[in-house]
Amino acid sequence: MRREAVRRRRQGESPEAIAAALGRTSRWVRKWVARHDEESHDEGWAKSRSRAPLTSPGRTPDELRQLIIDARARLTANPRAQYGALAIAWELRHMGVDPIPERWTIERVISGAGLARPRRRQPGYVPKGVPYPARLAPEPGTTQQVDMVGPRHLEGAVEFHALNCIDVGTHTAASEILDVVRPNLVAQALVAMWCRIGVPRVAQFDNHTNFRGAIPPAYAYFGPVVATCLDLDVTPRFIPLREPWRNGVVEHFNDVWDKSFFRTERFTDLAHLRAENATFADFHNAHHRYAVHKGAAPNELWSQGHVGALSTSYRVPTSLPARGRIEVVRYVRSDRVVNLFGRRITVAEDHAHQYVTAFIKIRSRTVIVTTIDGEVIYDGAYPVQRTLR
Repeated sequence: MRREAVRRRRQGESPEAIAAALGRTSRWVRKWVARHDEESHDEGWAKSRSRAPLTSPGRTPDELRQLIIDARARLTANPRAQYGALAIAWELRHMGVDPIPERWTIERVISGAGLARPRRRQPGYVPKGVPYPARLAPEPGTTQQVDMVGPRHLEGAVEFHALNCIDVGTHTAASEILDVVRPNLVAQALVAMWCRIGVPRVAQFDNHTNFRGAIPPAYAYFGPVVATCLDLDVTPRFIPLREPWRNGVVEHFNDVWDKSFFRTERFTDLAHLRAENATFADFHNAHHRYAVHKGAAPNELWSQGHVGALSTSYRVPTSLPARGRIEVVRYVRSDRVVNLFGRRITVAEDHAHQYVTAFIKIRSRTVIVTTIDGEVIYDGAYPVQRTLR
């Protein structure tokens, strides 16, 4: 059709007549006549040309693309390492790449290279079909989950634990390395993290004695972690026994810490590990983007700084403050027993197979047990001792 238009124009027909005959516009006719006049020596003058720009300022440079692919290859060669966007970004940091590309850039390069893999799926939690006690809304600084990873070992059988803390509302994380695990040292590490990411209203723990304090059945005694929480007006909450998924946010971060950080490099000693561990937490807060936050990184959600950061002059208390309360969530099984760190409370049969919350009140030295609807099903003494264990 283009060649026909040029032929007829050469024979003297007007552009308007040609356009009407071919069902085109006169502008289209003039365009191809001009193209023929300019490139009559080229037999391909009538072929369509790509309209793509000759340059693409936003295109990822080939050198960076290759660095991303190489980093991915090193990570996938380690069967115990993660190989997602955050892990690749951390690997690029070790390779001296600056600035670190955004997560979506890394994912686009990996997908374009045909290296994308299905996500590793762990067996999902099968709910009991029993309602769980309501939690505070996940606003910044409201609730933090705390957990311990370890023991892990460096070369030479050097043992350590990692205490990890994450804010549920923003996924802002902090981590401390402990070479010796004792309740007072765990409390000091928790304080150090709260100096960086702020003091929450609720701190949620599992039932490990390093968090709770004395070993059952010494239920009347608590340890430095609980004392620190109460002293700072933080409510310590203990999740049900043998249900670690109730601390799912920090459990996920533990997995990221283990596979994206600890298992991807070698550390000369504890000092080196501590320095890199602090750097990784900062890196996570700046670069790890969460779908639940619509792709925002933790630092973007707390752009004005962390809420309620604790003063570095704060010291862990040496006795249990005479104020506040401790929350303990328990699942009542067929034996109808609510086990509060060795204190066994039997409730009515119609409360079996449901979750209850026990509120241990420090000042009055009492405990009440409530259902998820707020019904009080037990109210009695709980002889809390001020001495720490």
